[in-house]
Amino acid sequence: MRIRDNRRILAALATPILLAAGLPALAQSPEAAPPAKGGWGGEANLNLAGSYGNAGSGSLGLSAEASRATDLLRVAVEGGLLRASTDTVTRHAIGSPDAFEVERRVMSHTSADRSHLRARITEPSSDNGNSGLAFFAAAGWERDAPAGVRSRYDLTVGVGTTWGDARNGGRRPFEIGAGLSAVHQSDEVTDPEVGAASLGLRLDARAETRYRGADLALVSASTWNLRNTGDLRFDVTGSVAFPLSSRLAFRTSVQTLYDSHPSLERVSLFGTRGGSRTGTVAVRRRRTDLIVLASLVIGF
Repeated sequence: MRIRDNRRILAALATPILLAAGLPALAQSPEAAPPAKGGWGGEANLNLAGSYGNAGSGSLGLSAEASRATDLLRVAVEGGLLRASTDTVTRHAIGSPDAFEVERRVMSHTSADRSHLRARITEPSSDNGNSGLAFFAAAGWERDAPAGVRSRYDLTVGVGTTWGDARNGGRRPFEIGAGLSAVHQSDEVTDPEVGAASLGLRLDARAETRYRGADLALVSASTWNLRNTGDLRFDVTGSVAFPLSSRLAFRTSVQTLYDSHPSLERVSLFGTRGGSRTGTVAVRRRRTDLIVLASLVIGF
């Protein structure tokens, strides 16, 4: 790989961290008091949409995160599911023009199926001021059917630092971490050029702040494959939440998923345009997915 390509990859990895570092300038003191140390705290998100009748479509999004801080460590877990389906309705008549019966046929197609589960353990930190480097360990699993990923497991060990005044669950609003990540990925279509197991450099960044009554958040995770330096993945989510009560809020979020070496997809091959099908070929999927959600947030 050329040096210019490596510089672009490093710039893409560093951009989310630079954005996170810039958000403290907007920070204001949080209004809600954090729960007592040793207790669990978190939130759940719910979004629903549906249309039924002559045609049908629906989507369901669920996610939740919870954390607990003690004198020895801090444990955080999170998981989510996003599923969208579309019903295609066809009708046909049986009989004569003067006497017939109409039959209805419905075919369901899942257009999106994404789910994930993650856990993270970190060393505790003081409530205020800048902390020193702290060790962390994280493990995760995800499935992303639209991107062709059947399952993806990762285990990361590294160091990170946090700063700012503690908020919910003793969690401070700004965090940066880096570590080595072992990944095992199973695709719907096997790529002979890429091994299932890999070792990567992972960079995480998180920033949360309140601005004019709205809660702003930026969360990013970037992975650079050290065995195949042209393979870069990053996941960046920006969100804005408007509190409705002490435990309810309305949140809108935009998530960008990028994979410089996307999974393969098997498509039909035709000899000529409009001709007969001659077989199938494997092609690469698109590199970028964009997910826009509006959710009801329930705090606990």
